[in-house]
Amino acid sequence: MLSALLMIVHPVLANELVVPSLSEVAVDPVSEDAAGKKKDKDKDGKDKDKDKDKDGKDKDKDKDEKKTKIAGFTIEPYVSPGGGVQIDTSGGTAVTAGADVGVIYTKKELEGNLYVGGAYITGEGVEGFDVHLGNTLAYRAEYWGAGGGLAITYNGQTNTNTGKDILAPALGAQIPVDIKVGPKKYYGTAGVTPSWYFDDSRKPDAGEVPLGDEFEWRVGAGLKIGDFKGEIGYSTLYTSAGTYSTPVLTVGYNP
Repeated sequence: MLSALLMIVHPVLANELVVPSLSEVAVDPVSEDAAGKKKDKDKDGKDKDKDKDKDGKDKDKDKDEKKTKIAGFTIEPYVSPGGGVQIDTSGGTAVTAGADVGVIYTKKELEGNLYVGGAYITGEGVEGFDVHLGNTLAYRAEYWGAGGGLAITYNGQTNTNTGKDILAPALGAQIPVDIKVGPKKYYGTAGVTPSWYFDDSRKPDAGEVPLGDEFEWRVGAGLKIGDFKGEIGYSTLYTSAGTYSTPVLTVGYNP
């Protein structure tokens, strides 16, 4: 994102330069500006030149022009690592860590998120993994937003003491639905994700799960400062093997 410009003046042009004498330039002793030179200011009295770089280009306009656009959507890549502590029904704990990478695409009030990611779970007597690919699309107004999507996941957990599966590795489909309240720089979130798996061993007994083969609800809050974003949250996941509660912290970076 850094650039440098080097300008070289040809020696031939030196003969064409005319240097005015001191009597030809009147200087205001207070502002040290040449007489007759009026600074260009906006309606608030601010110097417009401050919004421009050393070459006189509009900084905001130049920044917008550098953003990638496809079919009218502004495309911004991001990476979002995160982790948490998973607590199961019996009180056992495990550490989760992973990351998502993807692109956020926006057009007026539409905001989409295409992502791929993975996570690793480890603890005393437990080990697991999750890989996923998904996309969400939401309506985002100034102070609220709502949307949903579809994700394909492959995950599982194993008891490392016995070698038996807690949750057999299986392919599944997830439907996340979320709402946001607050401006884009600081906001609260809430959502649910029902999931269905293509493995009979992942099917719960009647009444174990509110909807689907697995079901998650979550709440959280986020803060965005410049290119960086941080979120804290709490989620509860209902599965055929029990219920898992997880406090979560994630950070994000949009270059």
